[in-house]
Amino acid sequence: MTNPQRPACLSQPHQEELANGLLRVSCRYQPERLLDDSFLLAGIPLPVTLRTAVAKRKAEYLAGRWCAREGLQGLGATGIPGVNEDRSPRWPKGRIGSITHSHGIAEVLVADAERWLTVGLDTEQWVVPERAARLEKELFTDYERQQLNRMTPLQRANRLTLIFSAKESLFKALYPLTGKRFYFHDAERRKPDRLTLLRTLNADWPKGTEIPFRWRERQHGVLSWIALPR
Repeated sequence: MTNPQRPACLSQPHQEELANGLLRVSCRYQPERLLDDSFLLAGIPLPVTLRTAVAKRKAEYLAGRWCAREGLQGLGATGIPGVNEDRSPRWPKGRIGSITHSHGIAEVLVADAERWLTVGLDTEQWVVPERAARLEKELFTDYERQQLNRMTPLQRANRLTLIFSAKESLFKALYPLTGKRFYFHDAERRKPDRLTLLRTLNADWPKGTEIPFRWRERQHGVLSWIALPR
């Protein structure tokens, strides 16, 4: 399709330049408004693996690719990310990116690969205190849990949400570079805006490496991202 049109299930995308060659694009999606021709209208292929998926999953994918195309165009590129065997996005040559979606909002970070080594993006809804208390051991290292001692239950839950999101962004940023899967206890927040690797992923990413991250707190959750320049 030469002139893609926005399906009714998607809102107008919002684009923000975070730095030179680094764009964030977001839009809202409504699974209940997804139609049989929404992918065709948008000019975005529906992967075979999603043909029998529920409307929510299809809408998430459609919104993510819609934002990704907008971001690529904003950087002077064309195309839509494909899908790798591990289900991660396959970006056009010369561009890198990261996609996240949660509770009706899709967001994408797209970057010029000549300027940026890697990026990772994640958004999470605030975890309620009761659930946070159950997740602390799973998501936090002993050091991170010690930092919660004088916090209220709500403060602890918000801290958990932030660190959970930051570690998700870290995985999205480093997995494409290392090909190594790692988990929540393999990185630790020792400084307010840094995550420290607690295991060696490869020669370029040894134990002790500090990776900066940024975040925005919102009414309903938090957005975190990692963007490492070359």
